[in-house]
Amino acid sequence: MLRRRPLHVAVEISGRGHHPALRGPHLPRTGPDQWVELTDGPPLDLAARPARVCRVRVADLRAAQRERDLIRAEVAAEGRDPESVAVLLDVDTLIAADTRRARLRLAELDAVVPAVLSRVSYIGTPGGLAGLIRDMQAAQVADGVTLRPLDGGETLDFIVGDVVPTLGRVLPLTA
Repeated sequence: MLRRRPLHVAVEISGRGHHPALRGPHLPRTGPDQWVELTDGPPLDLAARPARVCRVRVADLRAAQRERDLIRAEVAAEGRDPESVAVLLDVDTLIAADTRRARLRLAELDAVVPAVLSRVSYIGTPGGLAGLIRDMQAAQVADGVTLRPLDGGETLDFIVGDVVPTLGRVLPLTA
């Protein structure tokens, strides 16, 4: 039986959110961005040298899978174990109780300053995001995700309260 790697789920918190309408110069900064791992197990070391965590920001899941394979090949070429490196895909996220509300909230933010979602993004429900992350792991697209809430408050609450517990019931989240 093939051993499945534990899935890493982290969140990058940025003031009120990552959407440009909430980060503009007209709004005061509420502090520096923070990266927080939400899954149990040994914490990932973002500062380790040689790198043990590689975050990727790409346009789609196929590009993410290619990037993961390339990173693992480079690590192997250096004589290191490719399993020693976790490749995390950055996903811009906006979650609401239903997809319609999520899209309306994105439209409200875009009316102030349009976001250019040129990388993997998810706009929808907690269950949909959990499903996307499950599918990404099954297809070996990445070893985990860094969720970047476009709208900090409600999206972050859904990630912590719904997405991570849902994933914990169906995937190995710890080492």
